[in-house]
Amino acid sequence: MNLFRTLSGLALVCLAGTGLSSCLNAPDYPVEPAIDFNSLQLVRNRPAGQTEIDSLKFALDFRDGDGDLGLSDADILVAPWNATTGGHNNRGYAYNYFIQPFKWDGTNWVKFINAGGFQGEYDGRYFRLDAKDARPSPLKGVLRYTLPLNVDGAPFYPGDRLRFEISIMDRALHQSNVITTSEVTLGR
Repeated sequence: MNLFRTLSGLALVCLAGTGLSSCLNAPDYPVEPAIDFNSLQLVRNRPAGQTEIDSLKFALDFRDGDGDLGLSDADILVAPWNATTGGHNNRGYAYNYFIQPFKWDGTNWVKFINAGGFQGEYDGRYFRLDAKDARPSPLKGVLRYTLPLNVDGAPFYPGDRLRFEISIMDRALHQSNVITTSEVTLGR
């Protein structure tokens, strides 16, 4: 009698678990990536007798409906990612992490563009977040990215206050929204 009661209780628990799992649906995110600012951390590096380097560690929360985020080394060897023109800042499609610095001039945040007028100098690439042959599925998480900056006066000085506008792109060339980070003061 106890064995029958135990088995029927176990069957009821399994049936309820199966019913609950069939109610869970994958999240419904758009195919364009969406990002939110999570954090910005400054790490100072002062090697003796060498150029001072501050590393900025960005963390963004992301969501993408088909999970096609990131580019591998093999991806950037083929079209469209091997193009050298087009895309964000007209630098091709091998870059998928776009960073635009802004410097505080004492009154306003001013878009930083290097002396040659070159935009996109701080753009970069983040690697694939899925397996190469993964089937499309929603993806959500935290994207971490590190940007080293020389703090030697060319072009950044100790004490400079910066903040950044950031967006990302997926492999289908959909660009995310643009977020603005908190501000950071470079090392002294």
